[in-house]
Amino acid sequence: MSATPAPRPLPQGAGRYFVGPVDIAGDRPIVGYAMAARHSSTPLARRAGEMWGSRSRRQHARGVDFAVYDAIDIEIEPHSHEDRHLIFVMGGHYVTSASGAPPVCATPVLVDNPAGTTHRDRFLGPQGRFLAVNIDPDKSWEGPATARRDRAAIARMTALLEDMEFDRPTLATEELAAALVTRDDPEGDRPAFAPERSLPWLDKAWQMVIEEDIDAIDLDSVAREAGLHPNHVARSFRTAFGRTAGQLLNDRRFENACRMLADRGSSQVDIALALGFCDQAHFANFFRRRCGMTPGTYRKLRRDV
Repeated sequence: MSATPAPRPLPQGAGRYFVGPVDIAGDRPIVGYAMAARHSSTPLARRAGEMWGSRSRRQHARGVDFAVYDAIDIEIEPHSHEDRHLIFVMGGHYVTSASGAPPVCATPVLVDNPAGTTHRDRFLGPQGRFLAVNIDPDKSWEGPATARRDRAAIARMTALLEDMEFDRPTLATEELAAALVTRDDPEGDRPAFAPERSLPWLDKAWQMVIEEDIDAIDLDSVAREAGLHPNHVARSFRTAFGRTAGQLLNDRRFENACRMLADRGSSQVDIALALGFCDQAHFANFFRRRCGMTPGTYRKLRRDV
């Protein structure tokens, strides 16, 4: 058995450890440890494939690297990458500076960080898990960082996770890779996330769960909107998006809690009642289970950023 190579130091502000870049020939990540985070006026420059986290699965197809990571709970300085990369949040609570993202992402979200864009992101708590899609620098393009959670994008990335279970890229994975490196319209990646077939009821159900008043939504109302039996809706929703409609509603409650806690004018009691909790203690327990910290600790963290 060969000896494990000694960790190498990373740039200041990079966090505790990272995985990357990938040794393509040996398919072995380079693991290192960093010094304590210290803010700098100059964004960190990250090489292609460098991600903060511990990688568990990986595939490579047509100039695109697909990998699943367990995240780490650290503060990360503003930084940029020389490659375009997508982050699909599979679990945990994700904070990103990308346009269109809420203060904390708990519902499924796909973030596009083009090459060279300066951004900040991190997970709150140790349960973060994400799929990273890194595109070779010579096939990347520049632009602003954006977040999206439309039905087509989330469903496509959820299906990709199933394809990642195989030991080599499937035809669907290769097709997605080919689409991601093709820029044939102003939106850039629209061909990669176009719906594979028309499912109007699933679009309606997704939009209802993601956008409408949480307290007005239950399984029967979603089924009526879709025109289908509740059991069929429940099964199809989980298959398409990796979460039940009920789980997504709780994700939205957490996102709303984070948004309201950022407003210093609202007390925790008022926030608890507005979100439908019977009292502040139940709200605090819900919040602590979700991200490992109390609402008060999160509010202080937001104030100190």
